[in-house]
Amino acid sequence: MRKTLLTTTALVALGGVSAASALEISGFQRFIYSTWDDTASTEGVGVNDSELVHYMRFQFNHDVTTDSGLNIGMYSRLNNVNDGEDNSSYEHIGLSGDFGTFSIGNYDNAGANMYTSLLYDGKYVDDIDQTFAAGSGNLAGSTAAAQLDEAATYAVSYTLPSIAGFTVQVSQGESGTTSEADVTEIGATYNTEFNGVGVRLASVSSKGEDSTGAANDKQENQDMGLTLSFDGITVKASSANNETIGTDGVADVDLETKEYSIDYKAADGLDVAVISFSSKDKMDTTNNSKVDQTIFAARYTLAPGVLAYASYADFDYEGATNNSGSQTNLGLRVNF
Repeated sequence: MRKTLLTTTALVALGGVSAASALEISGFQRFIYSTWDDTASTEGVGVNDSELVHYMRFQFNHDVTTDSGLNIGMYSRLNNVNDGEDNSSYEHIGLSGDFGTFSIGNYDNAGANMYTSLLYDGKYVDDIDQTFAAGSGNLAGSTAAAQLDEAATYAVSYTLPSIAGFTVQVSQGESGTTSEADVTEIGATYNTEFNGVGVRLASVSSKGEDSTGAANDKQENQDMGLTLSFDGITVKASSANNETIGTDGVADVDLETKEYSIDYKAADGLDVAVISFSSKDKMDTTNNSKVDQTIFAARYTLAPGVLAYASYADFDYEGATNNSGSQTNLGLRVNF
């Protein structure tokens, strides 16, 4: 659902005047109840094995077109989550034409646009409220390689015009005055169809300097994926390698992550999915950190703009403190 307001915008400097243009306002409100049973938690000593999380989002879109055919668009998204995980804003401005698209801001970069992962996509409520730690930091939460997906990181991006099914996007991040962790992302997709089957190949390379605050270290992420679509079924397979390379030029962390999913439109308004996910740190020879998850998820449209979610996740983590168990999520979302 979207509400449209008319605004007046003068574009004299760009060679044209738009008398009226549309500002679209949309968003949603969502509640998620989660409960879990795992071997690492001890209930009754100041901790709980359930939570209720609220998520509110407002989204603003605005587009104008000059007399010369140049399209100028802005996007802004405000999030508020009661557990403090994503109280942030995302925004960018884009200029597009026959030359392709230039954008400046965040959340319009190669890693955020050209991933394959269904977990990263957010179509289902498939959260896992567990920390799966590797030797340094945490294991990956999906196969998406993006480093520029945080609200505080801005970038300039250029998307080339699509040619014969190929699309390429290049993004250069700017980390600000207190860091040298400027990230460069390059992504490419290829879309085609073969005997009624939609085929999408995607790859993203993301590299950042000074990623941990130590001079001369690097973060190098790579992800590749294949998507097949036919008869209401979408099959995805993707893998990623995320390396943190120390000042000696040797990888201190090397996360290998794989994800496979089947997403099926089972009936009008009902989508179901099965996701298999694994991640391990190949450099962590002390704890041999790794996690395996299997997730069963469903999303149902109760009424126009009203969505119900359910998912069940089984997980098995090996590391400094082994943990295995399951989590159940129930969600209700109203779009506006």
